[in-house]
Amino acid sequence: MTATDHASDSTVVKIEDWSLGVHRRGEGPPVVLLHGLLTDSRVWQQVIEDLPATHQLIAIDAPGHGSSPPRTAAYSLEEESTRLAEAVESLTDGQPAVWVGHSMGGMKAMRVALSRPDLTTGLVLISTQPYREPESTADPYEAMVEVAIADGVSPDLARLMARLNFARGFLGTDTAQHWTTHFRTLVGDDIAQTCYSVYRRGDISDQLPRIDVPVLVVHGAADVPIRLAVAQRYAAELPHAELLVLADTGHTPPCERPAELGAALREFVARVTGSTTFPADAAIRAGAHHLGLTEPSLPPNRQDGTV
Repeated sequence: MTATDHASDSTVVKIEDWSLGVHRRGEGPPVVLLHGLLTDSRVWQQVIEDLPATHQLIAIDAPGHGSSPPRTAAYSLEEESTRLAEAVESLTDGQPAVWVGHSMGGMKAMRVALSRPDLTTGLVLISTQPYREPESTADPYEAMVEVAIADGVSPDLARLMARLNFARGFLGTDTAQHWTTHFRTLVGDDIAQTCYSVYRRGDISDQLPRIDVPVLVVHGAADVPIRLAVAQRYAAELPHAELLVLADTGHTPPCERPAELGAALREFVARVTGSTTFPADAAIRAGAHHLGLTEPSLPPNRQDGTV
């Protein structure tokens, strides 16, 4: 494995035939940040801007996103998670990390926790799920990819992507407009295999009892691709999980509610790593419902789709 300078705070990490854009800052116990499909590591900028430099923050771009080159051959989330674990292990000298994942990133974080518990001290799972993608959503999502490959991302397709990512009331904000413009720059061939790795993933929900670390599940009450009931269901299957529900929030809390998410992240990381210099923040409860899961309200056996 080698690392090549990419920017002042960035590197391109190469493992076998994989190249991953990695962005780092700070020193100390590591916190790994994995973004969701169609965005990139910039999605974390507002979330982490107030975090102290007493932890090493490692944000990694998925293939075909941000500074990571695309992959042209099919791969699974399990394969990518193995490479992510190897990359982080090399960057931290094997020190275990808190893995923070949004949507697709959360799917990979769960898989790292299952395959490499030695590298995992805790998980923050944001707008994600462990289940297989239902055909009712997988087929339309794959059709969107085929359209992007054939015709590019049109303004209408970019607006659809934005509607899947953000609550309706958030769509008119500068942040939502920024990402909608970004979606138009996506190249279908570049993101195709990454999309397929998500849409064709397997179900790992039966393995959740093996995740024996603290877990914070964060979910927007207005999430469309993954309904809140899905998060309630899988959070109840984790041995050491708590659920933070963000009111009036869609599928992308890092953009929609960065202050509340950042506060929750500070509190959780301080608790998990035992840090006294990574302060907890009472703002975690501002506009949010923080729910324990000792007696969860289990929803029907429903598995809505995701991006």
